[in-house]
Amino acid sequence: MLTMTFMTNSFWNQQNKNHSTPRQGMRKIILPLIALLIPALFSCSKDPVRIGLDLLPDSDFIEVWSTDTVGIRAYTMYNEESLSSDSTRMIAGSLYDSYFGTTNCDFVTQLRVMSPWPARAFTVDSVKLTFVPSKVSGDTTAVHYMRICETGTLLTDTTDYYSAQDPDTINFLGQYLLPKLVANTAVAIKLDNWVGDYLMRDTTQFYPASDFYKEFFKGLWFGIKSETSPIMVEMDASVTASIEPLAITVFYHSDTLSYNYSFVATHRAVNYNRFTHDRTTAEPGKEIIHVNDMVTDTAVYLQTYQGVYVKLDMPSLEPFRNVDNLAVNKARIIAPVHLDGETYKESNMPPRIYVRYRNSEGRELPIPDLLHDVSFMDGTYYSEKDSYLFNITTFVQKYLDGEIEEPSVEFFLPLTATQNVIFKANSNEPAFKLEFAYTVY
Repeated sequence: MLTMTFMTNSFWNQQNKNHSTPRQGMRKIILPLIALLIPALFSCSKDPVRIGLDLLPDSDFIEVWSTDTVGIRAYTMYNEESLSSDSTRMIAGSLYDSYFGTTNCDFVTQLRVMSPWPARAFTVDSVKLTFVPSKVSGDTTAVHYMRICETGTLLTDTTDYYSAQDPDTINFLGQYLLPKLVANTAVAIKLDNWVGDYLMRDTTQFYPASDFYKEFFKGLWFGIKSETSPIMVEMDASVTASIEPLAITVFYHSDTLSYNYSFVATHRAVNYNRFTHDRTTAEPGKEIIHVNDMVTDTAVYLQTYQGVYVKLDMPSLEPFRNVDNLAVNKARIIAPVHLDGETYKESNMPPRIYVRYRNSEGRELPIPDLLHDVSFMDGTYYSEKDSYLFNITTFVQKYLDGEIEEPSVEFFLPLTATQNVIFKANSNEPAFKLEFAYTVY
């Protein structure tokens, strides 16, 4: 124990004698550190973003660019041969616009038998046509007539039908006064009894059921004629409709008993709409002048029911196809609208406008941004900008990559839209603008 105490005291006494040793060690460490830090401190006068860049190869950098000056040339176009491919709606009537003139709509549909014929002698008592309008617009208090005809051409779901295609009407079935129409409320109209006799003239054609619409009664044309103010009626022929949109029912008796037999336009029936447009009836000074002439007017026009549409060319994008490793971050069209406070107001702007393009064969295709997600494409109206906004980022990327041939898109409206749109364009202020941001990596 004494030996251990002596050894400990001896150790601390020696350390106390050498109390300057740590300071000498620190000097040996600090001086070299200062020599290394001085050049680093002087380097702070350089751009901190650039420090160390010379140590990296050029291939490790990206360049981010943005511009809103990509030019857009806008035109008003019209194509009478537009496909009338939406068979889920049957539309009839007309509407008037002081800028666009008059639009008329009618449709052709199949009628199908729904049950086997009971094979009994009969006498027709009455005939009724019933339909359920899913949407009604226009003057419902004015005088309107329903007109119906038999058509003579077989309707098939593999045939292309066009918006201005005249129906093959072969037999006029009458004109009948319409009652006041209310959306989602069934309408029943009494037809002449001879129409029932005509439909029932050969009951052997009711079996097999397909013979009726393939050979016997191939189609029904339905139109509306207005005496004064127009009306537009839409019927839902989709599979989700709660009730069949249109039917003709023959009421008859056999001996002393009463029966009925129906011919129905079901969701399985082939339907197509016809739309005709008369721009000459527009108000003087408001009529659309430049259509299909590729004149860059200060306004371009977008019309419902497959009327005139907007074509946008973006030739300034073409040089970017020569840039390697270019990724599009944003491509957004800002489309300012014309508002007059009367016909064209913020409150009745269409809720969404869609965008398409044409392939090398001229076929209309939705832009890939729309296929990705409708909300991604946007196409809605922003009141704070008095404009519609359209995201076409994927479209532009595919164009720059060579997957799409032309830097051109078109605006169109769905059949559910009833309000036209006028855009400010070209030399107008403001006009169409493309916000374009990209990265070169």
